[in-house]
Amino acid sequence: MQRLITIVKNEDGAMLIMASVMILILLTIISISASRTANTEIQIASNEYFYQKNFYCAEGAAIETVDRMEQLVSVDTNDHDWLMNETEAVDSDSNLFGFWNLNDDEREDSDAVPEASSVCSSHAELMSVHNGVLPGSSLDMSKPTKHVFSIYGQSDDRGLAMIKFSYTKAY
Repeated sequence: MQRLITIVKNEDGAMLIMASVMILILLTIISISASRTANTEIQIASNEYFYQKNFYCAEGAAIETVDRMEQLVSVDTNDHDWLMNETEAVDSDSNLFGFWNLNDDEREDSDAVPEASSVCSSHAELMSVHNGVLPGSSLDMSKPTKHVFSIYGQSDDRGLAMIKFSYTKAY
């Protein structure tokens, strides 16, 4: 009995237990920090994925618009909903961005409607704006006239990407 009381009163191993608890606390803090960092990296990778997806879908929609433009025989904007004159509703890129986000009821003044792209049909849309005749081109009626277009592609899957480039074609 005397020996048991002596072992219990002996404090030689207390420092080892305290050091073990301190190491466990330190490892817990490090693991929580690493877990939060990993979650942040996963969110960054997810955002990058959707950015790239939107960018390439918008680019594909714009290229699809160019393919459609190559098929056109005339510049008659009444034949195609996705082809509009600059004077209809859009005179700058910021106006087009606002026009694009209107619903069908709000867009009733214009005949132009963004059309779903076959590239990414659920998220991408395309549109072309006829800017008129290329300045400096020939006015001779026997020669084809060069027309300038602004080609737009947009994709909005958990984010937004819009691509614009200029396109010239003789009709």
